[in-house]
Amino acid sequence: MILPRKTRNLLHSIPNFIKILKIPVILIFVFGILFSCRKKDDPLLSLLTNNRMTVILKGTFATDDPLQFNQINNDNIFVDPDEPIFINTIGLPPYSLLPFYIDIGEIRMSSKFDPLLTVDSSKRSEEFWDTLSPYRQVYCSQPYALDPQLDTCRKTGGFINYYEFMNGRGSLYPSLDVGPGTYLHVGVFLRSLVTGFGYVNNLPNTPKFDNNDVYGTNLMISSNYNPESTDAERQLLPPQFFPLSHSIALGQQVVMHQDESLRPIILEIRFNMKENPMVHAYDEAGLNHSFVGFSDWRKNHLGQKYTGGNVLARARMIYPDISTHVRITGGTESVRHYYTLYISNECADPNGFALCDKNLDYLPLAATPVRNGVNTLKDIMPGSYILQCRYDAIYDGYPEAVLSERIITVPQGPGEINFACACGASTTTGCP
Repeated sequence: MILPRKTRNLLHSIPNFIKILKIPVILIFVFGILFSCRKKDDPLLSLLTNNRMTVILKGTFATDDPLQFNQINNDNIFVDPDEPIFINTIGLPPYSLLPFYIDIGEIRMSSKFDPLLTVDSSKRSEEFWDTLSPYRQVYCSQPYALDPQLDTCRKTGGFINYYEFMNGRGSLYPSLDVGPGTYLHVGVFLRSLVTGFGYVNNLPNTPKFDNNDVYGTNLMISSNYNPESTDAERQLLPPQFFPLSHSIALGQQVVMHQDESLRPIILEIRFNMKENPMVHAYDEAGLNHSFVGFSDWRKNHLGQKYTGGNVLARARMIYPDISTHVRITGGTESVRHYYTLYISNECADPNGFALCDKNLDYLPLAATPVRNGVNTLKDIMPGSYILQCRYDAIYDGYPEAVLSERIITVPQGPGEINFACACGASTTTGCP
């Protein structure tokens, strides 16, 4: 059969055409294989599309070198001394052996000026939030299912992530990039949070976690509202753990801005969980509930069902190419003293009028327990800061007492800068 001339010319041109498209065809083929093999919870898509931002989660008050579990309260979990009702502490594990099970659904950010209180519907939520990560992550300190296939934590590296989440380095959270701008809200949407201790009327409590029965208490309900909140207030207020959020105060926006360059950014999000477990109790419908929640350092718990208002979140963006390590000397090692850092004008208007109590309403921008020798606060962006010496006077895990403050200036990095601040030897004074 004789083909028409146009057809013959087209066939002769195909080899050259393939040569021209050789690299793109190979890339398309490789991407096709990768995506066709991708499992539902595999962060591969994030790794391929995330060119700028690395997201790190920390479950610690301290940004740097937090205390080991067994250093806190002599390895004893705090017990609420003010609880007016019976607390069952039979079988309470050492601090370092308390199981944690944490299920995170997603992370979102928003540049909207509106308060979270206005997000009262699914439609409003879609308008308000930008999705930073739609990927579920499960962290756990120990296995919770005999069958590994029923244990999402074990299947997805949740043991290692939990260890990083609690050791100060932070767990890497798979994420997408978001556009440039100043972000005023960051929300971590928790699906479940269980601590491994709990009784209901002196019988072991066994809530569900990841569709498995575990021993302990799910804190998702009790931690969502302040102890003194009324039924009417709970109908109006957003739950505190869905999302566990940081809505920035005036002055904090300087470390929540993403510029239009292609420079790498680290988004660090942290919560005061590791240092603050505490046993509480409440009575409901004639049943006594004893459980490990969190220290009531901020919102006092006196037998109510709810224990919220005591876990805070703080987010900051770090540009590694211009950040500086702040080295502090003059400390005397103490498990109850901390060096902390706040932005010098956060929570204040341009005239210096206080708009909130930074020490009560926000975690420090950075913090580390006081040790002998050099104490380092890493990756501090250039600017003016308040360096504090703080002390856990009540001894509930949270250093609420500010012993001293001084203004410091951190230059543009990379590099290090040194400051001297006596802290740790006194329970009433710090560095001048």
